[in-house]
Amino acid sequence: MTARQAPFVAAAATAALGAAMGLAARGIEPFATWLYHFAWFPTIVVMAALVARREGRDPLSAHPLHALSLFAWSAVFWFFFELLNWRLQNWYYVNVPADRMARWVGISLAFATVLPAIFLAARVLESWALLPRLKSAPMRVTPAALRLTTLAGIVFLVLPLVWPRLFFPLVWGATTLLAEPALYRREPRWSLLADLERGEPGRIVRLLVGGAGIGLLWELYNFFARSRWIYTVPGLDRLKVFEMPVLGFLGFPVFALECWSVFHLLACFGISTPEEPTHQPVRLGRKVATAVAGVAFSVFVLSGMERFTISSTTPQLLGVPGLPPSVAFQLEAAGQSPFELARAAAPALAREAGASLAEAERWIAAARLVTLRGIGTANARRLTRLGITDIAMLARQDPDSLAARLRAMPDAGRTPRPTAAEAWVWVRAARAALGGEG
Repeated sequence: MTARQAPFVAAAATAALGAAMGLAARGIEPFATWLYHFAWFPTIVVMAALVARREGRDPLSAHPLHALSLFAWSAVFWFFFELLNWRLQNWYYVNVPADRMARWVGISLAFATVLPAIFLAARVLESWALLPRLKSAPMRVTPAALRLTTLAGIVFLVLPLVWPRLFFPLVWGATTLLAEPALYRREPRWSLLADLERGEPGRIVRLLVGGAGIGLLWELYNFFARSRWIYTVPGLDRLKVFEMPVLGFLGFPVFALECWSVFHLLACFGISTPEEPTHQPVRLGRKVATAVAGVAFSVFVLSGMERFTISSTTPQLLGVPGLPPSVAFQLEAAGQSPFELARAAAPALAREAGASLAEAERWIAAARLVTLRGIGTANARRLTRLGITDIAMLARQDPDSLAARLRAMPDAGRTPRPTAAEAWVWVRAARAALGGEG
């Protein structure tokens, strides 16, 4: 993309983004479920166009191998945090596609946007000079300081895994502390520590500010998508902006630093491909071997997410508790889903299905339970077997007791779902829907 093409590309991408948001808000598929993808890729194109307008060419099309490396290692990098979340249990996913292959591909594509978004946000700030040029007193970086930084990174990583409820925030910063000393020693031009040593904190500030902005967009797009993540952060799940607890937004700027340091440290070992030329020899065998290892690691984490992180898949009418298959097929043929059924008027549904008003009310109540905060059909059927058939009954439950009873059911197997925190999300949402406790 050239500077001349940039305005037209940006306009088209903005229009695509607006259309996706509008269609998703109306519940139109596939935009409602896949909004995160329909929103993020146009957003990346817009940011690339902004850079191209000022620099003459965008960094992704100018350096296609760098772009490919950025997207690919972005997914692998985020899978590392998904692995940590098995222990932290700070978030989970709802209403993901029911087909496993579509689900895994969709998750991987979503995670592939992380590094490009962070890097482009900082690049936009730089190319448009949106932040003043900053100077600071040079910081002395000694071998002892590098060793202490590495030790701090180990501590920041271990403490959340040992005591997750107390130290989970330290995860966001651990990889920066671990990567920076090695990056400083091998390639100071990419090191954030070296920036501070030179008294040039501008890159750090751009990453922090860009990370904060990207974090806000992540949460915005997630909030309006049906397929989404929900946070269960201990002690911070009351006051939220979109789905994110307010204090959680402090993690995005720190995370942006991690993205920069880890990607460029990989470049030092000839694994990732940086935008700037590197003195490291290109070893094709190493790149292939690490790519295979990255794919294997991603598949391993995706398999674990099925047990530890994914709570529900896209609900289908056939799975709504108590809804006869004949009625489900009839409604599905009319283009409806459990989301439309949850909003239906009982008299009209009764006439359409040739059922009694009481039956229609039960079906609508079941659909409302299915669609509440991503509970889903499988969880709703389990709730029904406990005698919880509607939102009012759910609102009266004790969340800890409810989670324990669900996990004790014969079909629960070894799955930890729902966690007590997840049950709290359900019960709190039920109470909010009835006008009670939110």
